[in-house]
Amino acid sequence: MLIANMSPRTTGKTTDTGWLSHALLEDEEGYEVVGYDADHSKQFHTWSQPEKGNFPFPVHLQASAQFHQEVVPPAGKTLAMVDCGHTENHIFIADSILRVADLVILHMSPTAADWERIVEPTTAKPFKDILTSSAPLRATGRKPETWVLLNRTVANASSTGYYREEMAKEGYNVFTTVIPRSERFGDSMGGPVEGAAKTAFGALVTEMKKRGLLPVGDQEVSR
Repeated sequence: MLIANMSPRTTGKTTDTGWLSHALLEDEEGYEVVGYDADHSKQFHTWSQPEKGNFPFPVHLQASAQFHQEVVPPAGKTLAMVDCGHTENHIFIADSILRVADLVILHMSPTAADWERIVEPTTAKPFKDILTSSAPLRATGRKPETWVLLNRTVANASSTGYYREEMAKEGYNVFTTVIPRSERFGDSMGGPVEGAAKTAFGALVTEMKKRGLLPVGDQEVSR
């Protein structure tokens, strides 16, 4: 399956993608991971290199508006983790990825700025409209399943619950698991990722499995 990690213009998306990829690889289910960097910044790919993070899986450069023609979503327990460029600036790449994505994770900090960029952007297309416009181009004729991941959260802050409710009102699914603001995550880009399964990203993998968002046992995820 192909998991598209997306955001209009928020912080933490690439970091989340790197850690979640490792948590999936470390999971007892035995997932295999292949990465795609669909962002012109090339941060995910650069981070994966031997002199940086030395990732135990390949990350391919794929910032292309022909992504849907060039990448075939893998089957079984091989998961393609795609770090997408910001939809504000790379809408054609985002449109292409959404044509083949099995699951979209929308990365969002619980802030007014991120909420506005997703729901009511002043100079861009609302993310919900981007998802809707992808439906006619998909094999299923339906927009991809999408879940919001709240990141850079602060313990006991009211903003987490508030924006969880606000996104639910907008019709989004929101993960119960949140990614806390942490120096371990914030300063990790460029170095090795270790013990991801023992962090909030491991909890996220567990939640994804329980919700039927990941293949488990011999069962495939049907969309």
